[in-house]
Amino acid sequence: MRPLTLLCALLASTPALAAPPTPTTQQEPVLERVVLVARHGVRSPTKPPQTLQTQTGHVWAQWPVAPGELTDHGKQALEQMVGMVRQHYVKAGLLPATGCPTPGSVTIWADSKDHRTRESGAIWAGHLAPSCKQQSLSLEASQEDPIFAGPATPLSVQEQNAITREFNQRTSAIPTTVGNSMNTLQAVLAPTACTTDKPHCLSTNTAILAWKNDKPRLEGGIATGGTAAENLLLEYAQGMPVHAEPFGQQNPATLIEQVFPLHTEESWLIRRLPTLAAHKGATMVSVVQDVLAGKPSTALPAATEQTRLLVLSGHDTNLDMLATFYGLDWSFTDQPDPTAPDTTLAFELWRSPNGSYVTVRLFHQSLEALRTLAAPDPAVDMQVIASGPSLQTLHPTTMH
Repeated sequence: MRPLTLLCALLASTPALAAPPTPTTQQEPVLERVVLVARHGVRSPTKPPQTLQTQTGHVWAQWPVAPGELTDHGKQALEQMVGMVRQHYVKAGLLPATGCPTPGSVTIWADSKDHRTRESGAIWAGHLAPSCKQQSLSLEASQEDPIFAGPATPLSVQEQNAITREFNQRTSAIPTTVGNSMNTLQAVLAPTACTTDKPHCLSTNTAILAWKNDKPRLEGGIATGGTAAENLLLEYAQGMPVHAEPFGQQNPATLIEQVFPLHTEESWLIRRLPTLAAHKGATMVSVVQDVLAGKPSTALPAATEQTRLLVLSGHDTNLDMLATFYGLDWSFTDQPDPTAPDTTLAFELWRSPNGSYVTVRLFHQSLEALRTLAAPDPAVDMQVIASGPSLQTLHPTTMH
């Protein structure tokens, strides 16, 4: 993935984290507060197989759940992720090894828009503080939550123009790996489409910025191919037979690795546009900063000055937005999707004798672990990706 630019002008306007004086007797750093932003577990494609076939010219697998729903397999994988996160924060002293957290110290807030995020929030509540009757909270079901969806304020004309400029700059420099991935995926989905079935030829229109209700969206072959690549990954992560459609006789893990640059490019061309990320992420960013500062959050009343650990159960789009806003960048050797199901971004406020600092930690599961439900290994599935004196001054950390 390509380096992302820190949005200096926006961050300069945000207050620094408040830090009470550090006792002179304190020697080791102490973890004060954490905000976790987590993608939901493994889900089915958001559109039914018949619609996917219409879009791609390929017959897609049937799923055991309705479109966009969390699967039982996905729930089990997420439980393991939460278990790893819990172990880390018990070891760090933020959560008790036995018993329940102090009332009000843990808040779990899920995106109300989708059932999968509410279910994922319930899993976080049940396994982050076992037997403690911790509740996952949200707005009313199906209601749009500005923390996850962005503020209701429409994009200004200036913002729309800036988004168009940023998009045009990026489409002028699409890497050759994307074309290679498109050719590989085309051969799997509809190998004769570009000669006999132009609507299903991914390279007919590579990338188009479309505006629907004053909101930007990506259309064209990269968008269709990126979604198809993600659906292949979801099928494999779900544990579907390796020789089932659409994998045929190919090694599915290898195929996914080859075609996933399409999905990464899809995110780069739309989700990671700086102006769009700044607009859509304004509310979530304010929540992250308020909680780390130990202040009540005006955007999330459930988070108070007593909150020491906040979980936001959301989407890959939220991870992309935060990565763009804070200039973060990451990739994995064992997982082609940097925002795969269960991936969790942690913003940690530490206090040391020399003052406070922020660490950004990343939890993930490999593609094979998602498929086989193998227990996560903190040594390889957890890493620090950035740190600095404050959220406004984060610096990348070498990942191991």
